[in-house]
Amino acid sequence: MRSAVVHLAVGLVSFGIASSAFAADGSAEEESTGRPRFEITPFIGYRAGGDFDVEGSDEDADLDDHAAYGLALNLRLDEVSQYELFFARQPTRFKADSPVGGLDVDVDYLHIGGTLESEEPRRFTPYLAGGLGVTRISPDDAAADDETRFSISLAGGVRVPITARFGVRLEARGYLTFIDTDSAVFCASGSFGGVCSIRASGSTFFQYEALAGATFTF
Repeated sequence: MRSAVVHLAVGLVSFGIASSAFAADGSAEEESTGRPRFEITPFIGYRAGGDFDVEGSDEDADLDDHAAYGLALNLRLDEVSQYELFFARQPTRFKADSPVGGLDVDVDYLHIGGTLESEEPRRFTPYLAGGLGVTRISPDDAAADDETRFSISLAGGVRVPITARFGVRLEARGYLTFIDTDSAVFCASGSFGGVCSIRASGSTFFQYEALAGATFTF
């Protein structure tokens, strides 16, 4: 896990250095490609999935499907590709009938990756996106531990330009988090006895979401 965090930190620094370097000749690049250099997209959406095994119980601890929100920062590389720094959060809870009761949980993703657009000119531009980084699971319980794990994401979407500097971005994204099943995911109290008994169902934790965002370019 420490290695994943170190790699993510290096990636963030690299992204910042690249952004600063490209900012110096951003105007020239825009003139040559006809596309703005930087892009920011706040998202709203709806996320589903996410379940855990509970030791000593035949029932799973499933997360409620719930609204999510996020932010993407993009740096254009060429006509069809961008670097992307992506953050998304889902404030949710375990289902009330789960062994841990209705415990509130925040599930965050911070990923570095990129987007690749279709090369064919069209009104609506389809694209693929992906990233790697970390998942942070934060229970709203003083006795429960936060967990940070390595994860990847893959997305498909479409860009809908409205003006030269503003557009809409519609996207479906899936997240895969890698979890060691030999250890508990986090400790929490509940009807199952108040011990560290929540584990991933299998070696991965999967969620998926639909997102809509307003894109501003400059």
